[in-house]
Amino acid sequence: MAFVKADDGVRISYNARGEGLLTVLFMHGWAGSGSYFDQTLAHLDLKGLRVLTMDMRGHGDSDKPESGYTDERFARDAIAVADAAKGDKIVVVGFSMSGRFAQYLAVVAPERIRGQVLVAGAPASPIPLPEETRRDWVSRAGDAERLKAVTAMFLTKSVEPAVLDRYGVDAAKAVPVALDETLRILMYDSFADKLGATRVPTLVVGGIHDPIFPADALRGWVGSMPCARLALLDSNHEIPIEQPRELAAVLESFIAGLG
Repeated sequence: MAFVKADDGVRISYNARGEGLLTVLFMHGWAGSGSYFDQTLAHLDLKGLRVLTMDMRGHGDSDKPESGYTDERFARDAIAVADAAKGDKIVVVGFSMSGRFAQYLAVVAPERIRGQVLVAGAPASPIPLPEETRRDWVSRAGDAERLKAVTAMFLTKSVEPAVLDRYGVDAAKAVPVALDETLRILMYDSFADKLGATRVPTLVVGGIHDPIFPADALRGWVGSMPCARLALLDSNHEIPIEQPRELAAVLESFIAGLG
């Protein structure tokens, strides 16, 4: 584990694997941490890659400030991690809420982004999550079992209990303000009007059983995105732990296609 200070002084925790020339940065979902991708990374061929995972501010082992939970701030944190690892041009992999933050990176720093993979990723426009759901999920802050239950809602295939237990422990490290503010961003903020100018090669990976971002919605979304294509897996929303081998395979194919 290593730390880098963002330009507002907040320490961001990250891990690096591999010694390759191409840097791939993984950004986790709501209440997650960098270790959420461990199952996928166990199947990913690291030859030629330097893989970075990070704990978003307010999550995992990163600092937990009372403010700074914005699209802009998360993008700056990600660039700080890439800079610390000497990653000039990166492939960014954003899962769930971080599908949104990955797209924002491509808007504000397109010269740094070689490609993006949005895994069950949130769009740049608001999603209609009910306020009562937001309040319920945030009320679970610090409670590993109740947070684990949220993830379990979005599984179709079986996942090892130890994997879910570890997720719960890591999720319990996230502070309420981080959980609340990230959901607020997803529900109310938009930068969809800025996406038209982006020309970043994009792979959208969806689960055919995902009730949050159904396959038909993803097809429409991809059709409106320049330089994007869609890959559907036999999964629910939690693709990195439900179909880790299959996700690793489509990631390798996408990376190879970048040249």
